[in-house]
Amino acid sequence: MALDRTLFIVKPDAVARNLIGRILAHVEDKGFRIAEARFTRLTREQCQEFYAEHLGKPFFNELVDFMTSGPVMLTCLERENAVAFLREVIGATDPAQAAAGTVRKLYAESKGRNSVHASDSPASADREVKLFFGVAALAR
Repeated sequence: MALDRTLFIVKPDAVARNLIGRILAHVEDKGFRIAEARFTRLTREQCQEFYAEHLGKPFFNELVDFMTSGPVMLTCLERENAVAFLREVIGATDPAQAAAGTVRKLYAESKGRNSVHASDSPASADREVKLFFGVAALAR
């Protein structure tokens, strides 16, 4: 069984509502292991690099403002089929459309304040984990 790694972020809205423990317990209960973790406040530069694919889109500056508005919990999660399964566990970006029992259905306030981020592809997961935890975190 090959283990994969993916980036998972508990965003500022969920951190401010003291949901880190509940959210991490939820993903651990789904079989994820926390391989790396760090509580931090992202800089504008980090966010701009992280969300570079959205540069020029109408929501880009608002997204960067939000993600730098308070601390976040950065985690590198590990399990078989980590990227795809985590996307199922967190649910749709818009909590109104998220399935019952998903992280966003349970904890998100809105589409913009949706409590968590998860990598959307294996390539994104590798880039994002490397960005926040370094290349050594990609070792399995």
